[in-house]
Amino acid sequence: MIGVIAGFSDQDIVREFFELFKTPWEFWRAGERYDVVIFTGDTSFDQNAKLVLCYAGTRVPFDDLRQVATTSGTTQSRSLKYQGNRIPIYGKTVTFPDKGNDVLVDEESNECVTYIERSGGQVLARIGYDLIGEVHTLLNNGQPTANASIPTLELHIAFLRDLITGHGLPLIEIPPVPHGYRFIACLSHDVDHASIRSHKWDHTTAGFLYRALVGSLLSVIRGQMAVSGLVKNWLAAFKLPLVHLGFAKDFWRDFADRYIEIENGFHSTF
Repeated sequence: MIGVIAGFSDQDIVREFFELFKTPWEFWRAGERYDVVIFTGDTSFDQNAKLVLCYAGTRVPFDDLRQVATTSGTTQSRSLKYQGNRIPIYGKTVTFPDKGNDVLVDEESNECVTYIERSGGQVLARIGYDLIGEVHTLLNNGQPTANASIPTLELHIAFLRDLITGHGLPLIEIPPVPHGYRFIACLSHDVDHASIRSHKWDHTTAGFLYRALVGSLLSVIRGQMAVSGLVKNWLAAFKLPLVHLGFAKDFWRDFADRYIEIENGFHSTF
């Protein structure tokens, strides 16, 4: 089990992160024993976990306690090298020039961005960026176009996964595809305009009128639509003023009124 120490304002981001990294976890509770504890370095707690991961992009008490030299935290975006991949970092980072390993290094300076200590049966790992802050940036702001092809969030998950499994700890993870398959497909539909009244007389309404009056007639002439379809569309078009005045039902809201019936037992995903 993974225990995560996070401030109240960060808890929604942590929950969202573990919606993607599907493995058992919970917010850290005093007195509980965890295989892994993840924290940001500015919290004191009983470090009895087998693996303690400290993520922070600035110097923190965790570093002072171990007398580890760090570079000054910089707000300049940088890229890290990890197993042949580039991980863009958008918040502050620190490196460990005198103590570290080449698991994760700064692309420009080639300095280590993580170091690992072993004390008895416990492993302490210090990572020089704020994971929660990076996830917050990726989910709320996205990436610049130059980094659009880099699966940055997935690489953060991969690095964390490797830190855990690389130290011999078991990890139960729900895969993103069914067993034995290479991919999964999701069938979906979009509801772009749930109510025609909300569009007043904009280009959407103009497009509707053209399709209902002219497009339907052309479809009948070409044999692509039955006359009954033409009559239905024309009646809807001529009823449009009554819909706006509130004297007739909004025919585009038929979907919302019959939502459960249309779903037919298949649940929606948002």
